Amino acid sequence: MKLLSLSPALKNMALYGSSIVLMKGVSLFMLPYIANHISQHELGRLELLSTFAMILSVILGLSLHEALYRFAGAEQDPHQKRRITGEIFTLTMIVGAIALPIIWLLSPFISEWKPEYADTIELELLLMPLAFEGMVAVVLASLRMREKAQLFFYLTTGRALLQAVLTVIVLYQGYGVTAILFAGFISAALQVVVLVYLQTKQNKKVHGTSYLFNKEMMTLCIPYCLPLMASGLVAFGLNGFERWILAENTSFSDLALYAVALKFALALTLLMQPFCMWWMPKRFDYLQSRGKAITAKMTQSSLVLLCGLTVLVCYLAPVLIEWLMPASYQQAKNIAVALIIVSAIKELNELINLGALAEKQTKKLLWINSFATGLGMIAILVLTPIYGVNGVNGVITSLILAQTMRVILTFILSQSAHPLPYSLGKLSVLLLITSVSIALSLSSFSVGIQLMMAGLCTTSVVIFASQLQLITLPKNEQGEKFL
Repeated sequence: MKLLSLSPALKNMALYGSSIVLMKGVSLFMLPYIANHISQHELGRLELLSTFAMILSVILGLSLHEALYRFAGAEQDPHQKRRITGEIFTLTMIVGAIALPIIWLLSPFISEWKPEYADTIELELLLMPLAFEGMVAVVLASLRMREKAQLFFYLTTGRALLQAVLTVIVLYQGYGVTAILFAGFISAALQVVVLVYLQTKQNKKVHGTSYLFNKEMMTLCIPYCLPLMASGLVAFGLNGFERWILAENTSFSDLALYAVALKFALALTLLMQPFCMWWMPKRFDYLQSRGKAITAKMTQSSLVLLCGLTVLVCYLAPVLIEWLMPASYQQAKNIAVALIIVSAIKELNELINLGALAEKQTKKLLWINSFATGLGMIAILVLTPIYGVNGVNGVITSLILAQTMRVILTFILSQSAHPLPYSLGKLSVLLLITSVSIALSLSSFSVGIQLMMAGLCTTSVVIFASQLQLITLPKNEQGEKFL
């Protein structure tokens, strides 16, 4: 079927899927090349630097894109949507203008504190683009809300391809981690410039001015976003903190093995993105305009997709590691499947939190995330040293425990705040089938049988879901653009 014959929603999902694979998957696609051009020790150090960037991006982003979803996404008046977008964009630029000099001044002090992690220039290259992380997220979210999937595709894939090309060039010339960070800096800076130009042009076209500051919008956004930002910050305890503990209890080389497994587990998140990039900005509008029943059916469809893709990746990731990675990284196959399960539980939590967000229960979500993270961090601190050289097993046990508790509490909160009519019995059967399929993937099959099982088990999950009537396709949407 040609792309042009697809419904608008499916066309957008195809474009979002392609763009997100290139935008977020560049690290996965480049991993074998990087692993063959820098030492395992340096790859582990690069992973630690990425976790530092991760936590700073959460702080500087302030979750303002979530405010855009909530306040502009639920707004029916097109003019109001554009006004809210311009006001939130201005707020992100203020944050960036404040953060940029602070990062420049603090980088030397951070480098002196942990010189074995990075020097000053590496920190500056890594962190300075993050000053405008909120702006990037808000403008890209605005494009998704306005169904500008093609423009979104060009902007995200352009950055990803540029970064990949520059990385290949600098590594081929024999440079190391600093050059890799420089490639990321150049591509990020260019994307920021283009996004600022596009949004200020949009603001001028609609309002006659580049920036729209509204104190009332700021007072709405900050109370809504701070708990979400804090939740993201707290979530670092389950997505970053464990790598620091592994580095302290093992070595950078061992951390590199964990990082490789983690990157291949990222494939699940990437494969989920075509749907999530379309659904996340639209779910509040679905809930408001189409009601609970349709929204629940769409959420159940997303769970079917998650289960099918989880099974598929559990079979394929070990095969890809065997084919693509150097011999010293083959132990990562034993870690990858467990981390895929962790990723699946995290994705599940994002799909079922709609009720809590719809009722603005972000503070309660913060408490849930804080409890789950605290539980996970305590378990990591206790179990990782106990396992010693096999400390990764303690980390994985801790992550599964904490993420499962988080999902249970989030579901209870969401259903209490805004109950949706899920078919819990049918979903339980789907979960059982998925669990059996994943368990089978842990058997020591040959590559050929592993690939065959991947197709059979994934197909079985979809067929059972179809028989249980858990699959609902989005219908054509008319009149949802606000440009």
